[in-house]
Amino acid sequence: MSAIVGDARYTQMKFRDCKMAEMKPEDYQELVELLDGRINQADSKQANLAICGSYPIRNDSHMDSVGTYNQEDYANLLKAQSVVNEMLPPILESIRATSIDPETGWRLAAISAGNGDYGPCSICEKPFQHFQESVQVHRFCDHPDAFHGVCRKCVCQYAPLHFSERDDVRVWLERNPKTCKPRYKDRKRESQRIALVDAIREHAYATGEFGDIVGSASKWADDSFVEWR
Repeated sequence: MSAIVGDARYTQMKFRDCKMAEMKPEDYQELVELLDGRINQADSKQANLAICGSYPIRNDSHMDSVGTYNQEDYANLLKAQSVVNEMLPPILESIRATSIDPETGWRLAAISAGNGDYGPCSICEKPFQHFQESVQVHRFCDHPDAFHGVCRKCVCQYAPLHFSERDDVRVWLERNPKTCKPRYKDRKRESQRIALVDAIREHAYATGEFGDIVGSASKWADDSFVEWR
């Protein structure tokens, strides 16, 4: 399994610094094959099935017969899950970022909608919300004329310097309120509050019903103080 982790890290480093102009269809295919190779090299049939999303198989083949899986298989499953959870998200994030044309794929757009530009970031897929202006990008998998919003963290991390150092973009970046205005001087309490705010945003945006969920949050919170599970 350590070999799988090493190979996955090599895959991440290999494609992290690629530019859009350098990435060809065969390069993306090579990346897919490398990722598939990580799955095929897992230590057990159980781990392979788990990564592919088809474990367990019930009454479908002899693979699920009594005695097929054991404690070692379960350990391999946990290791394989750890590899996927740790390595795949940053690899996918890097692909999304490096597939953006550095010359034409970034723009600072005016926002006229009342609720602003919001949703999952086009690069890291974490929720964001911008008002008045928003940085938007076009990725290789998007419709030719489609641009989607990007969070400020990803702009700072992935945007080409000639874009991120533009006067208007720098002013926009400096307006970043990050999570929200601070409420407590106690750092521990404030960090816990911010973690809860982030969790609410991520869950609400993931369901696509942000306004309804946030509007109901206070009354729903009353149910957390009763006996449960």
